Amino acid sequence: MNKKTKNIVVTVLMAVLFIGFFLWNIAKEQTEFSDSERRALATFPKVTLEDIVSGEFMKEFEDFTLDQFPVRDGFRSIKAFFSRYVFLNKDNNDVIIEGNHISKLEYPLKEDMLSHAAERFNFIYDKFIRESGAKVYFSVVPDKNMFIAEKGGYLALDYAELVSSMREKMGFAEYIDIIPMLSEEDYYFTDSHWRQENITDVASHIATSMGAVFSDEFTVNTVETPFYGTYYGQAALPVAPDTMKYLTNPAIDFCTVKSYETGKPVEVSVYNMENAKGKDPYEMFLSGNQALLTVENKLSSNGKELVIFRDSFGSSLTPLLIQSYSKITVVDIRYINSAVIGNMVDFENADVLFIYSSLLLNNSLGLK
Repeated sequence: MNKKTKNIVVTVLMAVLFIGFFLWNIAKEQTEFSDSERRALATFPKVTLEDIVSGEFMKEFEDFTLDQFPVRDGFRSIKAFFSRYVFLNKDNNDVIIEGNHISKLEYPLKEDMLSHAAERFNFIYDKFIRESGAKVYFSVVPDKNMFIAEKGGYLALDYAELVSSMREKMGFAEYIDIIPMLSEEDYYFTDSHWRQENITDVASHIATSMGAVFSDEFTVNTVETPFYGTYYGQAALPVAPDTMKYLTNPAIDFCTVKSYETGKPVEVSVYNMENAKGKDPYEMFLSGNQALLTVENKLSSNGKELVIFRDSFGSSLTPLLIQSYSKITVVDIRYINSAVIGNMVDFENADVLFIYSSLLLNNSLGLK
C-alpha cells in the first residue's frame, strides 16, 4: 500500500469514526442525570430562530454533545488517569487527591460572597430575632481543604480571614470556634462532609457553649451500603468507597421529626435509611435538603428550644444536639425565603445557632 492510499484509508476511517460517534450521540437515549457526578446533564436544546441567531443554540448544543457523548464515563476515567499518572498534573478540573482524600479546590476567598451571606443573616436577626430575647451564636465549619490543600502544595482559602470577616459582619452573634477540634480525618475520603461519628466533641462544645447539657454516650451504627461521595464521581478514578456510620441514643430513638416541605407537617425520620441506598447517601441525615424541620425530644422536660440555621453540614450535627433541647427547629434558607421565616419559627427566648460551611459562605448566592 503506497503512502497516498494509506492516507486515504486513514482519513476515511477517521471520518467514519467521527460521523459514527456523532450519529450514535444523536440516536442514543439521552441521560438526564449523572449518578457519578451528582448533576443534571444537558439535553438536546430547543431549536428556535432566536436562539440560532443569538448563538445560544450552538452553546447549548455544545453542552449537549459534551454531556451526552457515548461511553462518556469511560472517557472521563481515561482522561483522569492520564492527567494524574502520565502527565503528572496535580489536579483534574480542580479535583485533587491528597493521601486518601479526594477534594475540590476552593479558592480564592470571595469577600462579596461573605457579605451576601452576612446580609441575609443580619436581615433575619433584625426582622425576627432582635426583640425576641433569644441568645444568638454562630460557627464556621471549614471545608477539608483547610487540612489537605496547602499540605499538597495547592492554593487554599485564608480561613482565619474568612472567620474574622464573618465575625465582624455578624456582631450580633457570639462566635463558637470549632476549628481547633477538626482534622482531615473527621471528613469522608470521597465527599465534602464530616463524619458524624467523629464530631461528638464538636457537638459537645457547641451545646455547652450555649449553656446546654450534653452527653457523649451514643451507639455507633454502620450503613451496609458503600458510600461513594460527591468527589468520587468527579475524580473519575478507581478509589475505595467510604463507610458511613450514624449515631443513636434514646433521645434520637424516641424523638418526633416533622418536615414542612409541603406546607403541612409530615412526620419523617432522623435517619432516612432509604436515602442511604440512594444517589446521595449523605441525605440519610434528616432526609437531606429540607427547608424547615422541627424535632421534639419526648425525653426532655427542660423546656429549652434551639433554632438552627444551617447548610448540609447541619444535617448530621443536629441529631447529636437533640438530647440537649426539648425542641429544635432546623431552617435552610437555600430553600425558604428569609422574609417568611417569622410566620413559621418562634424565636422567643430560644437559642439560635447559625452554622455554615466555608464552602457555602464563599459561594452564598443560593441563600434567599
